[in-house]
Amino acid sequence: MNFFQGFSKGIKAYGKAARLLFSGHFGYFLLFPVFIIVVLFIAGNYAVSCIGGGLSETVEQQIMEWISGISWLSWLSGTVGFIVRLLVRALYYILFISFGGYVVMVVMSPVYSWLSERTEAHLSGKEYPFNFGQLMWEIGRGIVISLRCMIFQFILTVILFFLSFIPLVGLVTPVLTFGVSAYFYGFAFMDYAVERKRFRVKESVRYMRHNAGMVVAIGTVFTLALMIPFIRVIVCCFVSLLSVIAGTVVVDESLNKKNER
Repeated sequence: MNFFQGFSKGIKAYGKAARLLFSGHFGYFLLFPVFIIVVLFIAGNYAVSCIGGGLSETVEQQIMEWISGISWLSWLSGTVGFIVRLLVRALYYILFISFGGYVVMVVMSPVYSWLSERTEAHLSGKEYPFNFGQLMWEIGRGIVISLRCMIFQFILTVILFFLSFIPLVGLVTPVLTFGVSAYFYGFAFMDYAVERKRFRVKESVRYMRHNAGMVVAIGTVFTLALMIPFIRVIVCCFVSLLSVIAGTVVVDESLNKKNER
């Protein structure tokens, strides 16, 4: 199966994923993104307020010491403090926009592991008895894989950024950057199903490379969701559920087909 056949297969899997997610058997999974969004919003804003407030207070005190006795500069400390708080909040949003997808993936890792297992049980008819130790292992591996993908994606994105300054090469770097993001997001979503087949990390990497078309397709929908202004994180929380189901579908189909040969 070449890249384009695999890509087509991955995109088609989203149709099946949507039917499963919005069915009565999987609909309750839609409640988890709502909870996660509320928690991230409250925690993120609280952290930004604490960091920004503490930092601005320190800066304001330092400036007040510097301008002590200069009454006409009394406005400076308050202004700089406001700018510091604004910059901290801006930095938070920039980082969250850049890596918010992985933040969502790490926080929702337990949900993804359970969702992938339920999807495979639905597809194969094989029920998986609850095993707390196995669940913790799957969650831990999911987090590790997500962080691994984030690091590699960041490194390649930085490299592509510098390559973008080269004439002609710069024309294709946006497409390559998108492709890199889609590949690593797809990798993380599909690994939940691959891990259940007892693939070690090296075997998982090899499988993803051999099925790059499917991997990129699974990650493409999520990457496109990340490009939606203002509500990208909200959308991604829900789209990620589809991505996990679609990733499980293509892994189940590809490995079953391979075993039949």
